[in-house]
Amino acid sequence: MEPMTDLQIREQRLVLRVLARWRSLCRGGALPRRAQIDPQFFGQDWANCLLIDVDPKLECSRFAAVGENLRDPSWPTLDRQSLSECQESTLLYVATSYAARVLAKGVPISTGGVGIHEGQPIVYRSILLPLAESEGRIDGLLGAANFREIPVSEEIHPLQEHRLDKPLAVAAATLR
Repeated sequence: MEPMTDLQIREQRLVLRVLARWRSLCRGGALPRRAQIDPQFFGQDWANCLLIDVDPKLECSRFAAVGENLRDPSWPTLDRQSLSECQESTLLYVATSYAARVLAKGVPISTGGVGIHEGQPIVYRSILLPLAESEGRIDGLLGAANFREIPVSEEIHPLQEHRLDKPLAVAAATLR
């Protein structure tokens, strides 16, 4: 495995750094093997990464590794939980919810949006990347995700009642 380049180190987006590392593991257009994934290769980013051993029944697929920043708080320890055991209100759930699309297309897919993590609204970005020990069948997924909380409070976004002081016809006439 080759060391990270200055450009990869300076890249600010986690998903692009992990994608670059995944691409460097590709063998002549073939998908990287699960056995090639070494946490040290990802450095500090590994805290935001995950590995999934894919089962023919996707919901039975199991986590082989979950970085400390992605841990589901309802799991006391990582014990190879299945995808179906992810709590919906976690970053881990939203970061793996599109695994079926990655398996169907056989290419990396990145997504982002808003969600809930530990009861707080968040905006997140994630990526899932296919892995294959042998040519053809995808048998693993490498993923990465990060988030930030969305600051929402009544002081910042007060709920106000809107009244019409003028009848609609008068208000519309004043706009002309």
